[in-house]
This record gives sequence, structure tokens and C-alpha cells, in this order.
Amino acid sequence: METKREVVMSKEINRRQFLSYGVKVAIGAFALTACGDLLALGQNRKKTLSGIVVGSDKFIVPLDELKQSQAISFKYKNTKSILLYNDGEIRAFENICTHKDGPNRLEGNILVCQWHGATFDPLTGEAIKGPAPKGSRLPPIDIELVDGKVYLA
Repeated sequence: METKREVVMSKEINRRQFLSYGVKVAIGAFALTACGDLLALGQNRKKTLSGIVVGSDKFIVPLDELKQSQAISFKYKNTKSILLYNDGEIRAFENICTHKDGPNRLEGNILVCQWHGATFDPLTGEAIKGPAPKGSRLPPIDIELVDGKVYLA
């Protein structure tokens, strides 16, 4: 009498089934690679497509990495935020436009809302040009520099 394993091992598959299994394996491998940071359970800081997720240690990024990229998106307690290095100054703000909650990006020496083009001063967070309301500001986030690393204060 054949065991279940022997029956499965002797089963022939057609080309379509073979390709289907291959595609499923490839998708699974891609998913594991894309989610690789989720497997690093001991780390408090994870990089994602939308930036860095800051853990309980409040570490954001090494200063050298920030200097090189000028702006880094991060998330802390589900708040989208942006860390900026501009003319030797380091600032962090909630990265939510005061007009319609769109994300901002550093373009040259100015923060620009990616949805409607409002602009903000990267040192003060103050709206420079609408449609963001005049006098509105991006909420600042307190940060500190310790041993060449940027942390939330």
C-alpha cells in the first residue's frame, strides 16, 4: 500500500501547473525580501519604502547619513515626519502640509508639498506660499544630536 507521501511524490504535473508553482515561489521569495526588515525583530529602527520607523530608543539616523541625503522621512508613533539638514542646521517637522495634509519634500532649500505645491521654510516650518494658509507652520519635532547620531528629544 502506498503512503500519502509516495502518492504526492509520484504525481505528474503539467506545464501550466509547473509554471503556476514557480510563480508562487517567486512571489513568496519577493515578499520575504521586501519584508525583510520585519524579520529583524530585535531592531528599534527599521527602514521602509516611506522612510524610517523610529523605535522606543528614539534613534533616527547617523548625522553623516542625514548630511548626505539632506532630508529623511521618518515615522514615530504613527506620525509622518521629516528630518532636514540645511545649511548646517538640523530640524524635524511633522510632514503633513497645513493645506490638505499632503507630504512635503525638500527641493533645493525649500520644502514643497507634493500635492498642491505649497512651500515651507525648512528652518522654521512656516508657510511661504499657498495654498497653505498664510502664517501656518508645520509642527516642529524636538530632536537632539548625541555622539554623531540624531535622536528624538
